[in-house]
Amino acid sequence: MKKHSFVSKKWLVITLILIVLVTFSVLEEQKNVSTRSIVLAMSLDWKNDEYELGIQLLKTDSQDKQEFITYMSTGKHLTDILENLTHDTGGAISLCHTTVLILGNDLLTKDGEKAMRFFVQNEELCNNTMIVASKGSPLEAMSAKLSNGQGGGYYLGGVLRNMTKDLGIIPMTIKDYIKNRYRIGGCVYLPCVSVEKTGETTYLSLKESIVTDCCKSVILSETATKGLSLVLNKLKSGELSYQYDNKMGEVDIVKTSSDIKVEQDKAKLKIKAKLNDKAYIPDNIDEKRSVEVLTENITKYVEECFSICRQEGLDVFFLGQRAYAQGKDYYEQSDFLDKIKLEIQVDISMK
Repeated sequence: MKKHSFVSKKWLVITLILIVLVTFSVLEEQKNVSTRSIVLAMSLDWKNDEYELGIQLLKTDSQDKQEFITYMSTGKHLTDILENLTHDTGGAISLCHTTVLILGNDLLTKDGEKAMRFFVQNEELCNNTMIVASKGSPLEAMSAKLSNGQGGGYYLGGVLRNMTKDLGIIPMTIKDYIKNRYRIGGCVYLPCVSVEKTGETTYLSLKESIVTDCCKSVILSETATKGLSLVLNKLKSGELSYQYDNKMGEVDIVKTSSDIKVEQDKAKLKIKAKLNDKAYIPDNIDEKRSVEVLTENITKYVEECFSICRQEGLDVFFLGQRAYAQGKDYYEQSDFLDKIKLEIQVDISMK
């Protein structure tokens, strides 16, 4: 009986110790979470040979009133900047919930990828963090106060994450960004955001794209961005508008696909598009003529995209990578891209 009593007391002591340890662990974890500054969006630029890093937090007061707050710091090293922001915000900076990273053009072309390597190698950001370029100041885009009460950065992250395969800009995650950088040519295409105002209303525009190889960059217009989307994105939605003889029509995209075959001096691009002709079509419109005009428009969008990028030596359609996949080595020639003639075939069918 004495032995049984001793064993019972021993297990009772062990159980009490476990309860204390678990309770302490839970309280400590809650304390750690409460002392963190959870970053929802970031902006990053390169100014006067220094980084300009901005972060956006969501603060909630005792009355459940929400406010988006922006902090900014500059410095030569990102580690030091994050330490400064920890001091400014009063909590350890946590980037694992960051929805979007907004990059400035100078950061994209003058930093030599140091910042992106920092975030990737140190696993500071999740693989699905959205990457977007800013036409103007990335800090201004992130901190913009929108009419719906949201901060620009938080709103932008939500829009990009919920965007499907639609005609227009192609959302880019940090994982896809790195993947494209390591393709032959190292070309990256990013959605381009700009801050616009109509009267007292501030809003963010997402219609253009930026293409860069981290040395050079170009901004694609809305139509050239559509061309980029038609070539590199398998679309499942979107509208195509057209006009002829003072008549205007619009069709819905049901599905598109593209295929590129590269030769030494030309690239054959075939785009197949299935469209819904039940969208807005004016009376007495000629469907055959409509298809002809849509074909012309799509061809112009793609040509514009390819031409403006080629002028800067940017292989936006990854022709070098495609040649390599075909076992060809002529992509190594310095004038490979200059000699390429793009032959475009568009095949449209109406549903």
